[in-house]
Amino acid sequence: MAQKHQPLPIDVLTFFENGRIDPIKFRLNGRVYPVKRIYKQWKNKRGDHQMHHFLIQSEGQDSYELRFDSSKFTWKLYHIV
Repeated sequence: MAQKHQPLPIDVLTFFENGRIDPIKFRLNGRVYPVKRIYKQWKNKRGDHQMHHFLIQSEGQDSYELRFDSSKFTWKLYHIV
């Protein structure tokens, strides 16, 4: 079951290359979570910039939805599934 909460700003180590964005690991509540698998990624437009969404798995059973705002160059955690 998804945990609903306000989006949380997070730090994400990210690999950028030729327009590709790959989250490598992220920090949540002082703990670092490696990205083990990207299940799905998609984009949507917000005004004149792109929001990049990633449904990822880290360690354990939980999946996380991370969003990258290309205009602000910021990451947020939206859901834990």
